[in-house]
Amino acid sequence: MSTTPSRPGFWHFTREFLRDPRAIGAVFPSSPYLARKMAALVPGGEGLVLELGPGLGPVTRALLERGIAPADLVLVERSPRMVAHLRQRFPGVEVIEGDAARLGDYLHQRGPARAIVSSLPLRSMPSSLVQQILDQFPAIGRAGTVFIQFTYHSKSSCQAIIPQVFVHDGRHFIWRNLPPARVDRFSLRHPDA
Repeated sequence: MSTTPSRPGFWHFTREFLRDPRAIGAVFPSSPYLARKMAALVPGGEGLVLELGPGLGPVTRALLERGIAPADLVLVERSPRMVAHLRQRFPGVEVIEGDAARLGDYLHQRGPARAIVSSLPLRSMPSSLVQQILDQFPAIGRAGTVFIQFTYHSKSSCQAIIPQVFVHDGRHFIWRNLPPARVDRFSLRHPDA
């Protein structure tokens, strides 16, 4: 299986990267290997699964193939073009065109998330914005909520800045990705801790 996307998807992704490289954070979309690893780290059961920065949807597809119900999946994407693509590709999934810094505004009527799956380029975003995003996680989670983040850096994606109520409980290296990636998983001890 190839680690590069189909030609139309590749050019769509590349156009968005050229338009705003810091917001996209990658030249290539995530490989199926990376997407499946991220999806495999989501705990089973019921409850909201929130995906941040889904791009063209490789992780979305892996989450659905893993058995996450479309009604339990909420995508938050800033790019209007990618939002239109996601809505067409995954018609049963809620796609919010918005900023991850405003998660609380979008999820006020939804139950707590069982998982937050992120493809956001946290290492290339302004640190104040990253902190604003991460600080919302305890309020939208519950004890046992997991946060899954990938990076192209060999060191942790965000361990030094994630709220202390999250415990780092796993890292995985995905060599069959362009470039190779690291996936970190964190678990929320208790939202009020």
